[in-house]
This record gives sequence, C-alpha cells and structure tokens, in this order.
Amino acid sequence: MRGGPDVIDVIVVGAGPAGSTAAGLLAQRGYRVLVLERERFPRFHIGESLLPAGLPVLGRLGVEPFGDTFVFKRGAEFVDEAEGLTRGFAFEDALPGCPRHAWHVERSLFDARLRDAAAACGAEIRHGETVTDVRIDEDRVRVRLEGRPQSLWARYLIDASGQSRLLARQTGSVRPYKHFGSVAIFTHYAGLGDEALEELGPGNEIRIMLRPEGWGWIIPLPSRRLSVGIVSQRPLDRAGLEQGLLAGGLVRRWTAGAERLETRVIQNFSYRNVESAGPRFAAAGDAACFLDPVFSSGVTLALRGAERVADVLAPALEAGTEAAPRLQEGQQAYMDRAYRTFAALIDRFYNTRFATTVFLSQAEGLPMYRGVVSVLAGDVWRVDNPFQESLLAARPRATLEQ
Repeated sequence: MRGGPDVIDVIVVGAGPAGSTAAGLLAQRGYRVLVLERERFPRFHIGESLLPAGLPVLGRLGVEPFGDTFVFKRGAEFVDEAEGLTRGFAFEDALPGCPRHAWHVERSLFDARLRDAAAACGAEIRHGETVTDVRIDEDRVRVRLEGRPQSLWARYLIDASGQSRLLARQTGSVRPYKHFGSVAIFTHYAGLGDEALEELGPGNEIRIMLRPEGWGWIIPLPSRRLSVGIVSQRPLDRAGLEQGLLAGGLVRRWTAGAERLETRVIQNFSYRNVESAGPRFAAAGDAACFLDPVFSSGVTLALRGAERVADVLAPALEAGTEAAPRLQEGQQAYMDRAYRTFAALIDRFYNTRFATTVFLSQAEGLPMYRGVVSVLAGDVWRVDNPFQESLLAARPRATLEQ
C-alpha cells in the first residue's frame, strides 16, 4: 500500500539522536516523516561523550560542531588513582579508516541541533506528544496519542523512544544484561577555573576512573563545565559519589571553586530488545539496545543504527516493499556485531582483570594497542582487527537474561 493524504510515510517516535537521524535521512529523500517527541527541548540527558565512528553521520545531516555545543576529544585516558597508574588512548592511533578524533557535547544542545537538522531536511517535529499504543496491521501502522481521539496512520514506524522502549515494553521483548553496571550517580560542575582547564589539557580526553565500586567518568564540556559520575554493579547511594570519586585528587583539583549542580541517579540499565524489527517497524538507539556507558558507545550506536535503518527503509518505501518481514534483517546483523563487541568489552572490564592488564599495561605491543583504540573509537564493523575478533570469539561471562 502506498500512502494517501492521511497516511504518513514514516512515523518516528522520539527526537533524540536515533530518531532525528532516521527522520532527517528519510526526509532528505523526499519521504513524509513525522517525529513524535514526548518532551520539550532543550532537556537534560546523559551520554555526553561521542566516538569517532559517529561523526560521518553528523556530516550527512549537515550538523556543524559549534563551540557552544561541542568540545574536541582526542581520546580516552584510563586512571587508577589508588595505584598512581594512567594510560592514554589517542584516536589518531587507531587502525586506518575511522575519523581521528571525536567530540564531547552538551547533550541538551546537541539533541536540539540534531532535531533542527532533521527539520531542515523536511521532517515534521511535534513536541509534547506521548504515544500510548501502536498497532501493526498488514497494510499500515496505527499510532494512538495521549489526549487525542484520532489515530495517526503510517506506512512504517521507527521506535526511537530511548529507554522508554515503546515497542519492546508492548511486546515484552526486553532482556536485561547480567553482571554489568546497575546504577549511575552523576553531577555537573560549572565555572571551572583556568588551572583546571590547563590541567585537563588540549586533548580533553575523557578520564575513565577505575574504582573499587565500579568506575567513574570525568568529561570536559563546553562553557567551562565538567560532568562527573560513577557507575556501580552493586547498590550505591549518593554518599558513594561523595566519598568515592568526588573525594579523589583529580576531581577535587579540577572542581575547586566551581559550582556543583544537581545530582542525578539512573538505575537498572543495560538491556537488549530481542525483537527490534519486523513487518513495518524497526527500533533504533536505546529502544533497540542500551549498554553500560563505560566506553561511551550509546550515541554512536544510535547514530549508526538509525542511519542503517533509514538506508534500508528508503528504497523499500520507493518499491512499496516496506512490509517485508525480514526487511531489516541485514541491519540487525550489522548492529548485532557492534552490540556483541561492546558487550564483550564491558563484560571483561567488569568481570576479569582486563582493565588492569589491557588498559593500564604497555605489554601487548603496538598492533594490539591499535586494535584496542579502534574498538574504543567505535570502529567495530571492520573485519581486520584481531583484538575485536578475540572479543567476539571468547565465551561471554555476562549474558542476557532469558
């Protein structure tokens, strides 16, 4: 069935990175795309450190790295304050083929820029719209909205609803990962001093802090701000942040004289949607999978996954084959490789001495180092990285609950 005047080509639920990416790329090709977003922008969101592998998608959307939103990111530095050990991984040392840097972003502004890019491509964006029910029929998709008596109809639906996981909750297809982090506590500091910025350095590397209770992050943000947080596998209250990472020497030095903002808590994360596509629908971003944020993969996987969904869907809409049950099978396999790679890396980070032997050791040599950097850069769709292949071949310790 082709869409008539009352049937939209594609409805996208959610205007975050995945939703705006899919909407923008499809609208560029002339399709009628409607994005339904529950919240008003700008709005706070975690996930502030990007990987190089996502930058080409931003280029396709025409998103420029403005200074009020983006901070240059050279790579990552792993730090064990208790042992006095550090080691840096610069993206420029990765295997060839991936951008040589990334960005940290102010997510409220970054998400708004992506949304505006989708709108500039021709997508219609509606804020304050809560989807309450989706029905997938043979010839179209029906979407019900809170407070509206009339349904919307579309040829296809993309679920980019983030951790709300609209379709996965409706179908019961969410499977949590065992043995990853289960709680994150974090805050921002505003008004960093000149000495802090100088010590952070021009590379603005994310600092991944190895801690007994899990791990922490220190991320430089635009406008003299700093994001600081901690993730734990076991229960952790706000006092754990105060007595742990915030009591460490780096955070105390870098936040001296700065204003501490609101402290926030997120619990019960890391899951997979095991039914992420089917006839007339696909999920992208956190609605398809969310992994422990230790390697900052979330936004990059959202951008690349949504790009792939759109690139598969566009010719199917043209041919009228968008209802094919296995339309997104190739896209699912494409993203499965990425999910399994990062899940294996996270598994070893938490459940072995991997963090010490790989991230803080110089013993593995240059070829393995370059392979590690490539995975940290999000360049996980290549087949010539022995480090990645060893991750995929090893038996996982952390698994999805059945």
